[in-house]
Amino acid sequence: LMAGLNGAGKTTTSAKLALYLKNQGFRPGLVACDLVRPAAIEQLAVLGAQIGVPVLRPEAGETDVLRVASLVPAWETENKITITIYDSAGRQEIDTELVRELVRLRDVVTPSEVLLVCDAATGQQAVSVAEHFHSALGLSGLILTKLDGDARGGAALSLRQTTGRPIKFAGTGEKLENFEPFFPDRMAGRILGMG
Repeated sequence: LMAGLNGAGKTTTSAKLALYLKNQGFRPGLVACDLVRPAAIEQLAVLGAQIGVPVLRPEAGETDVLRVASLVPAWETENKITITIYDSAGRQEIDTELVRELVRLRDVVTPSEVLLVCDAATGQQAVSVAEHFHSALGLSGLILTKLDGDARGGAALSLRQTTGRPIKFAGTGEKLENFEPFFPDRMAGRILGMG
């Protein structure tokens, strides 16, 4: 289950993660659960088509994420999916309605991972976002996006300290291939100017 604010790169990161897992030999599937942002479902469908990964698209006008989730088991079987990635809705800021929806979705789909997608460029703001999401959802890890600038690693230290959760992946550019496991020693080296 992917969580995060609007603009952090959740939808693109969901596709990047799917491509990464596909290249590892898994059969990932993407589920469009952002029923708020009008273009999110179409964006996920386009990205899924680009990487050859099935996308579960809700009916036009669907507003209930739990109804979308109820379609997943049959869809997984039909498409032989081995890992399902739920792209959830975001907001400009955390609000109780968003958190309630995410908690309900988490409780229904019982994901093995709840990953917070954080924009590395937002610095310390990302830390308060992570605190809120972690207290509500019980994060299992984080994914840092927009980590293509050297000065953007400072938030990584704070995020790790605040949540106690590992940073699992990093988005390092705009292309769908610009995604890799997060290596703390590389980040520390960059922050300290060691290459």
